[in-house]
Amino acid sequence: MNRRLLRFTGGYGISVLLSGVISIAVIPAVIIFAGKDAWATIAVAQAVAGFAFVIAVFGWGVTGPTTVATLDDGERGRFYLDSLMSRLWLCVPILPVAIVIAIPLSRGDGMLAAVTVATGVLAALGGGWFYVGESSPIRFLLLDTLPRNVGTVLGALILMATGNPLWFVALQGLGVVVATVVTTRDILRRYPGWTLFLSPRPAVGNLRGHSASVTMSVTSSLYVNVPVILVGIFIPQATAAYALAERIVRLALYSTRPIVQVAQGYVPSRSLDVQVFRARRVLWIALLLGGVGALGYTLLGPWAGSILSGGTLTIPFSLALAMGINLGALLASQLTGFACMNAFELTKALAVSTIVGAVVGSALMIPLTLWFGVSGLAFGLAAAEVSVLAVQLVVLRPFLRVPRA
Repeated sequence: MNRRLLRFTGGYGISVLLSGVISIAVIPAVIIFAGKDAWATIAVAQAVAGFAFVIAVFGWGVTGPTTVATLDDGERGRFYLDSLMSRLWLCVPILPVAIVIAIPLSRGDGMLAAVTVATGVLAALGGGWFYVGESSPIRFLLLDTLPRNVGTVLGALILMATGNPLWFVALQGLGVVVATVVTTRDILRRYPGWTLFLSPRPAVGNLRGHSASVTMSVTSSLYVNVPVILVGIFIPQATAAYALAERIVRLALYSTRPIVQVAQGYVPSRSLDVQVFRARRVLWIALLLGGVGALGYTLLGPWAGSILSGGTLTIPFSLALAMGINLGALLASQLTGFACMNAFELTKALAVSTIVGAVVGSALMIPLTLWFGVSGLAFGLAAAEVSVLAVQLVVLRPFLRVPRA
């Protein structure tokens, strides 16, 4: 089992390492070659796209891997195609609405904002989560991760040559589309027995049963993506710096994705005793990871921000402290939530935890922003994430007390 976990972690780790290195490298490219205003426009548009994305993906990214892992080969192709058509029809109304919202909020180049939103929303059509469910890290790397990152690299190179950020987001979008086409072809070729349908009626029917995971994703997205929009509205001059601080948090979260992916397949077991033992082990790992992440960001965040922006942007210590707390809670809750609570079929409780976080964040972020500026907003966001983790720990506690044989 340990060798198997190591192999999967290493396989997904290559994808994460590749994406992480490229994501880090393009940050200074955008800020230096396109300018702080373009960086802020992209950040706000990506925040709008992030919220639209979770509606378009409609929970398949959360529960899809677990479902795929339990399906027979004869059912997997049909399951994937059904989900793809549902997500495709969801994108039809969601994409134009998201673009209309992003253009005025971004206060910058409207075309840049529109293409950025399109890239983010169309990412909902991707099939990377399917490869996680079937434990195919090499396919995840070659067919999903690689095309996306090739688009990002090409976009960054042309940006540096021309100074036009529109090339950057457009080629990123092309990479997203290519990855979707390639993964879909691969999955449907290997798992026949599916029937293509174009009508929206069955696509809408397939959305049933996803309400809990969608509620969780939407509410979580609200207090993850709304802060940068609030900064753009109330403190526009701080948008670029806050977006950089928030992007470092996301990169740190992304770097731990292999741990989450492996834990999602590790915790579930037909033996309740074994599942409890594994969940308790993952819980301690989650808390340790959260503590290390919080301390690391607080101490190193300002330095990392200066390096990534070429010295043009500054992350103050107060913002780094708040974002560190935020990161620590996120690192822990993604393991306790996606790996442990899903294993015990506590999807509704998981959704409740995100609702609690959304309520706390909504109550605190705007007044704290008005009183203390961008650091106050970040502390409101940190309080929301800590609330999510607290609810999850309270809900999980009785399930971890089941006696083992």
